[in-house]
Amino acid sequence: MIKRFIFVIPVMAIVFSIATWMLNKDYSMIERDIRLLISAGAAVFSGIITFFLMKGDAEHLAAAHRERQENKKK
Repeated sequence: MIKRFIFVIPVMAIVFSIATWMLNKDYSMIERDIRLLISAGAAVFSGIITFFLMKGDAEHLAAAHRERQENKKK
């Protein structure tokens, strides 16, 4: 389960930063607090989606990464 968070947290950060940038650029007439709430909601929503969609893939990707690291050491 922790392995999934390796992918969830960066996705949430990317979505939050892009959503904040887009809202600041195109919808600057909306109050800053509301824009941040919208961005935070988008980040949480994308994190939840990523958590459930990466269920099996996260373990395979983490195992492949470990194997590559071990092969580099040899």
